[in-house]
Amino acid sequence: MLTLSKSKFTSLILGPVVCLTIWLMPLPNGLNPEGQAALAVLAFCMVWWILAPVALPVTSLVGLALLPTLGALSPAVTLSLFGNQAVFFVIGVFIVASVMMQTGLSSRLTLLGLNKFARNENSLCNATLCISFGLCFFVVSHAVAALMLPLVLRLLQVMNLPYKSRFAKRLLLSMAWGTVCGSNISLLSSARASLALELYTGFLSQQVNEGLLIGFVKFSLASIPVAFCSLVVAMVVLRFMFPPENVDVAQAVRQLKAEVGAKGAISMAEKLTAICVLLMVVTMIWAGPNWLGIVALLFCGLIFGLQLLQWEDAQQYVNWGVALLYGGAIAIGAAVHKTGAASWLVHSLLPQGDVHPWLMLFGIGLLTIILTELISNSAVIAILLPVSLVLAAEIGLQPMAMAVFIPLCAGFAFVLPTSTPAMAMVFGVGYLRIRDSLLGVTISVGTLLLFFLILAFWWPIIGLPPVQGAP
Repeated sequence: MLTLSKSKFTSLILGPVVCLTIWLMPLPNGLNPEGQAALAVLAFCMVWWILAPVALPVTSLVGLALLPTLGALSPAVTLSLFGNQAVFFVIGVFIVASVMMQTGLSSRLTLLGLNKFARNENSLCNATLCISFGLCFFVVSHAVAALMLPLVLRLLQVMNLPYKSRFAKRLLLSMAWGTVCGSNISLLSSARASLALELYTGFLSQQVNEGLLIGFVKFSLASIPVAFCSLVVAMVVLRFMFPPENVDVAQAVRQLKAEVGAKGAISMAEKLTAICVLLMVVTMIWAGPNWLGIVALLFCGLIFGLQLLQWEDAQQYVNWGVALLYGGAIAIGAAVHKTGAASWLVHSLLPQGDVHPWLMLFGIGLLTIILTELISNSAVIAILLPVSLVLAAEIGLQPMAMAVFIPLCAGFAFVLPTSTPAMAMVFGVGYLRIRDSLLGVTISVGTLLLFFLILAFWWPIIGLPPVQGAP
């Protein structure tokens, strides 16, 4: 007979109890029944996302089913929100990552980079950090971590490093933190940005001016300086945390040279893959934000049509759970906005008196960072962004800037294994303990402070002023 631990059973029951309590309580002033139902579903998902009695995608799917069941939205509207372009964009990005790994293009770029810069401990760790970061320009960060980890473990095996080795810990964290920093580079780097932009688009009216939409170029111009700041801070923190041990990396360098040599000349499949990826990025820039999902699917068709990838091979790389998680999160976040629940929360919880916009923005950023260490960053966005978009208008912040600010802050997750797949992977190999990554807090806070300089001086130049009325 299947048994559950006491803690898991408690977590499993707590979500429905909280949900029903909110749904059945007397209707608060200013909140309609649909909004109350949407808040009940959001509370249910928050409990299960945080305590994780079931897989995160399962929580999103149950929340999706609860929206019409409790009366927040009709079944037709609920399912239409699930089938949005962000979900298909996520699937497309994973398939593009699949073909880069399947053809060996990603491995070749990684091995060549490590081979070129692996001269000593510092250069090998910095190369690992920068290559993990750089690959996120083209491949979703989850896939980069999955690609890089076996290569890093092979290096540790060749050098026969013990579990207590500072160098081993630094090398693993260089890989993980490189992908965490890189997840903020562009819309191709992670799926959470697409989730945020989809929620933001739903927040806007149907008659919205095209200039209020956020496209590939605008998001990249806003995010790349932030991503580079986090990379530099991570490099400094890693060097401070793990001083060199004078490990001889020559044997590992020879191993890398042998692997690069064994690959031979670049294949036609790798060349075609590189061309397809570059064309896809150019097309996304040209087509604009409303076509990201369509462009991703069209190029997936091209990839399969050129026989660069077979469906059976793609399935081992595509994380379908992430797509389901995002689809449910988008629907739940949209329901909180459409029913007026987000506006009611803002007016109910907004502190009395004036709150300086920059102070509120810092508080939202800090809250986002704390939550994203504990639960999925997509769940954090689904919880915070709908409310924050309404809050922005109340306190003088630009909703457009908020739609980019929150997903970027959700990428500052450098401490706990629960924060990102990359962190979970490196903690799973046995070299690391929580105390080894605690100084990751300094990366999060340091990057947030540098982020505010970018907000103040760079974002207004690119047409993304954080404060209303700013030039």
